[in-house]
Amino acid sequence: MGDTPVKVLHVGPKNYPPNHGGVEKVVFDLVTGMKDIESHVFTQWDSSGHNSNVHQLRSGLRASLNQVVTYCRANGVAVVHLPTENFIPLALLLRVRRIKCVVTIHGCGWRLKRWALYYRIPIFLLDCLACLLSPCVVFVGQTDRVCFQRLFPFRRLHFIPNGVVVSDDIAVPGIRKGMVYLGRLSPEKNIAALIEAAESAGVSVDLYGPLDRHDSQFRRRILERLESCEHVRWRGSVPFDRVCETISLYRCFVNVSHSEGLPVSVLEAAGEGLYLVLSDIPQHRTLDFPECTYVDPDNICFGALAADTLDGALNREHVRREFSAEKMVRAYREIYEGVT
Repeated sequence: MGDTPVKVLHVGPKNYPPNHGGVEKVVFDLVTGMKDIESHVFTQWDSSGHNSNVHQLRSGLRASLNQVVTYCRANGVAVVHLPTENFIPLALLLRVRRIKCVVTIHGCGWRLKRWALYYRIPIFLLDCLACLLSPCVVFVGQTDRVCFQRLFPFRRLHFIPNGVVVSDDIAVPGIRKGMVYLGRLSPEKNIAALIEAAESAGVSVDLYGPLDRHDSQFRRRILERLESCEHVRWRGSVPFDRVCETISLYRCFVNVSHSEGLPVSVLEAAGEGLYLVLSDIPQHRTLDFPECTYVDPDNICFGALAADTLDGALNREHVRREFSAEKMVRAYREIYEGVT
């Protein structure tokens, strides 16, 4: 890399610093973890004032393309990282303008059966175009990478799992509560089914996270159902810097979504030593957590699960070994250096 630090522009996180987790938290960890790389960020929402290298991305494909190209050439940016598949069209146009890009695919939306085919097919085709034409594509889920690698065996597709920081401090297991979910409360996360299963089984579950912003009918239905719940409670949203502190108050983390890339909240929960209850889907199975129960997302049954006796200490070491933020940062640094 020489004496001059490589400059990387991350395009597409909703905000910086993040309000919650997910893609935004991954970008935050990449920026703060690479001290030898000069990072710049274009956010979808206004995040100005936090950092001189953070700017809001203009709306519209043409306007954002011109903004990114002009910024890269004016500031000597070597690599543009687009950390979400929503920006694949921008990545393809940037390649035409000879801007080097890295595209990260966090979750293949075309797998969601609840979506109509006229949504799923374009998403699948966009993912295919990225694999064919983008100089560097990273998958956070091994299942997704294997799927596209079989379709395009002549292309090298990368696998870099999300990573989290595992702190040295851990709550005393004896004072922990029962079961928790932390993330978006959306149809894709199968929240309605989770609520009904918990109420039916008499299992106490605390929900943290923002309600879905795009489906007003779903949002209204969930709020009405929560009013009559005896065992499920919505605790509101949690700032990203208090997520681990909040999760550590519980013994068991539940995520029963129908499809995932590699959910950061699952890694954070496991890193805090929580037992996991996950939907039985390939994206969860490949994580290979030692302390985990898998449930059918279409027929959730908590059975004899006693959250007050569960322990996930082995999950903590598994995250430290396989899904650390340091490991993720090293892998992306190699990717950035490889395309410059």
